[in-house]
Amino acid sequence: MASRPALAGRPQERAQLVWRRALDSADPSAQYDRFALALELVRAAHHDPATMAHALNLGRTHLHAHPEDALARGGATILEAAIAFLGIKPRAGDIAVARR
Repeated sequence: MASRPALAGRPQERAQLVWRRALDSADPSAQYDRFALALELVRAAHHDPATMAHALNLGRTHLHAHPEDALARGGATILEAAIAFLGIKPRAGDIAVARR
């Protein structure tokens, strides 16, 4: 099942754009600079940790419905790594929480 549904006529939320960028970076054959990718994602999120967490939640929600989607799994892994690399800590009441 495709991870990139197109929503015609409606602009995407910032978290959707961050999620899309994570998906674009999930190509298993590509090698990315972890630091540069983390910075690119946080810039796409306008330096907002809540947007990063929301983007990750979008990915996890998609994976819950489509657990076989390897591209989405890769995108979620990239977002998790970027969030951890940047040291973003979840706060009480946040939707997305760090996995241990």
